[in-house]
Amino acid sequence: MLAVPEREPSASRWASRTALFSFGLIVAAAFLHRLFGMPTPVAFNLLVVALGVAVLAILSAVIAAAIIWNTGRPGTARVLFAVCFSLVLLAAPVLYLAWVRNYPLLSDITTDFDNPPAFAALARLRGPGDNPVGYDRAFAEEQMRAYSDIRPMTIARSSEEAYALVVDAVKRLRMEREREDPPDLEKGTPGIIEAVDRTLILGLYQDVAIRITGGEESARVDIRSASRFGHSDMGRNAERVRELMKEIRARVDATMPTAEDAREEGAKRGAKPERAGGPKSENRRKSRVREQ
Repeated sequence: MLAVPEREPSASRWASRTALFSFGLIVAAAFLHRLFGMPTPVAFNLLVVALGVAVLAILSAVIAAAIIWNTGRPGTARVLFAVCFSLVLLAAPVLYLAWVRNYPLLSDITTDFDNPPAFAALARLRGPGDNPVGYDRAFAEEQMRAYSDIRPMTIARSSEEAYALVVDAVKRLRMEREREDPPDLEKGTPGIIEAVDRTLILGLYQDVAIRITGGEESARVDIRSASRFGHSDMGRNAERVRELMKEIRARVDATMPTAEDAREEGAKRGAKPERAGGPKSENRRKSRVREQ
């Protein structure tokens, strides 16, 4: 009579399948969020479910290991795979929490604590589970300690010119613009720009509002960058504000009038530039000769 080989316990098979299902759920959530605009709270809930499934995989593996130990049945490889794979998945949020502790608990950065640029068009894009659009004054003190360099910008241009330069900077940083209202000096209304940026890997939504105020001689630029979801941005909003300021300064420097432009402007206004061999130049030359 032929011996019938013992089959591995069903718990070991379910343990490995559950671990793979957990990984597939994480990949699907990240894929749908990054490429198809799945709301971040929904994607976050799917990640939580996936981690719970990974815990179930470990429990199934423990049960299968007990059966294998008592009966000597096969299935050890599946048990080891399920445990190791699930532990790797569960280690990711632990490492994330350890990483977050190195950054201040901030999700909203602004250059104006008293009157931060408001989210109007962007408020309609936030849904249930997202952070509120209003600015929390509790962030101000923490921001001053962590990012004391983030302050309003002053540009020696008219508010209309400054607005155009800021729009150009936002375009170059490839932010998705949701609102563009140029300033109106007659009515005294500021220029407003609202845009959306996303993080590189996870594609988390970051809302940006920029306000341009001032007159004919100078303009002030205030920036606000806030995470749409979560309580800690790991310094990303502060980095974005700095990137915007750097790009705006680059646009200002790139449009500085040159000496040739100044001569052309003077010629248009009727100014007569002095020639190198003109009477005044000759008199100055003679004066230097007499001094020698």
